[in-house]
Amino acid sequence: MKMRNLTNEDLLYILAFVLALGVRLLDLGGVPLSESEAGLALQAFDLARGDLAAAATAPQPGYLALTSATFALLGSSELLARLWPALVGGFTVLAPFAFRPLLGRKAALIMAFGLALDPGLVALSRLADGRMMAIGFAVIALALAYARKPAGAGICTGLALLSGPSIWLGLLGMVIAWGGVRLVGLPWGLGELEGGRSATPPASASPGFRRTWVGFTFGTILIVGTMFFSFPAGLGAWASSLSTFARGWVQPSGIPAGRLLVALAFYQPLALIFGIVAVVRDWRRDRSLVWSLGLWVLAALVLSAAFPGRGVGDLAWVIVPLLALTAVGLSAYLGEGLKNPISITQAAALVVLLALVWLTLAGLHLTVVEAIRLRLWLVLGIFMLAILTTVFVALGWSREIALNGAVMGVSLTLAVYTISAMLGASQVHAENPAELWQPPPRTGQAALLGDTLRELSLSHTGDAHALEVVSIVDSPALRWVLRDYSEARFPPSLDEDLLPAVVVAPLGSETRAWSAAYRGQDFAWRLNPGWEGVLPEAWVDWLVFREAPVQTEYILLWARSDLFPEEAVTGDESVEGLEEESDEVE
Repeated sequence: MKMRNLTNEDLLYILAFVLALGVRLLDLGGVPLSESEAGLALQAFDLARGDLAAAATAPQPGYLALTSATFALLGSSELLARLWPALVGGFTVLAPFAFRPLLGRKAALIMAFGLALDPGLVALSRLADGRMMAIGFAVIALALAYARKPAGAGICTGLALLSGPSIWLGLLGMVIAWGGVRLVGLPWGLGELEGGRSATPPASASPGFRRTWVGFTFGTILIVGTMFFSFPAGLGAWASSLSTFARGWVQPSGIPAGRLLVALAFYQPLALIFGIVAVVRDWRRDRSLVWSLGLWVLAALVLSAAFPGRGVGDLAWVIVPLLALTAVGLSAYLGEGLKNPISITQAAALVVLLALVWLTLAGLHLTVVEAIRLRLWLVLGIFMLAILTTVFVALGWSREIALNGAVMGVSLTLAVYTISAMLGASQVHAENPAELWQPPPRTGQAALLGDTLRELSLSHTGDAHALEVVSIVDSPALRWVLRDYSEARFPPSLDEDLLPAVVVAPLGSETRAWSAAYRGQDFAWRLNPGWEGVLPEAWVDWLVFREAPVQTEYILLWARSDLFPEEAVTGDESVEGLEEESDEVE
């Protein structure tokens, strides 16, 4: 069979895919698992060891099945715990390729790069849970269905349904949007495209297509949900995802609805601005694609904000259609302006002015209180200068030239800002609870705690994981760190007649009598946002530097004194001496 030659468009899609995988896989295991991530990873770890009795049934059997298989083949680690969400997030960027007849080639390519570098989607892809898998598999399923691949669409639909309660929020938003589109009398996502082209509807209306799609969907649920029939309880876990979603309507998460809106504005300003531009530009036209995407964005946003069990991660269901809408809006402007030197010059001037706005905001961090108001007036003046620049170009040349230059300058500046926000949320500040896309609580010094325990175990036993460890702190993240320690135990309290080699205890245990027999070191463990409301009071510092109050919960690692060479004693004398020391403290 003759292979077709790669076009420049194909190479750009490959570049988007490589970028998507790169930013998702880079140092993927460098950040400790949070409490919620560790809880799921431990269940996958138990399943990989065949300990079905110990494995709980979280309502995310898709993640558990794929991750446990990976653990069984390659061992367990933070990187492997997050591998499947990262891979699914990476492959999602190829979905717009199938929608080229609907979106247009230029818009589909813009959307692919948007999916690859969006801060929220990248941050979700680097979390060990099923939310990105639900979103990614759902988008890929829609793309395969549009490309008339019912078997692949059914497999991805089944995997999306197995990926946790998040899928029901996404499906509900799509159903509401579909109802809104039908209510105003438009076909779902079809109609006239750029240049008068017509979108060809997929073959999903045929009974054979639907039967194949549904058959592969339920076949995937049956096979993957039961982990190839080895864990039938997985089907119960899948069914419980719907009840978990229902409980979210009566159990508030404590996250203000305004925080979702602020996260959308500050992490996705490029998509938000040009998505609105696309709607405003085409609202008078019979552009059912723009109407469909706009209603989808609106339905998903209202639903995410109204959901009491909301999280910032729920915005991902808003971002996908918003990026499609943004791509349609940008594709109408980008291209012609690149051929005009006036538009290019105007765009360069706007980039410089908007960069000056950012530097002025950053300078507020070092400005005395009396001069802050002056700097804010300076920011407003720079904005006015940018607007006047566009007006003068429109008056001196043409409105179209000025509009193309403004779009190029603003989109380029916001693209750089988006990439910076993406790197901050996924790499630079990934452990910082001030990053809104990182679900709290984050885990602090887990890596340092693990290294300390390994060194103690090697020096005392000659084996990296043979040390006796008793933890009276019941934390999933701590259980994950101690998963390879065969002598690790988690009793509710410490029997003071026994003095294990290492004790992990909460802050305040230094007042207990047994602590006199140990040396202790504190470790920052749970990190939570230290503010209430939408944003911290010093919101400019948060915006520029992600500096915000953090509530830190510490734990103490106690190592028995005889583990250290300079205090080592032998035989019964060591135990008697430790007991006498404890009695004296009492």
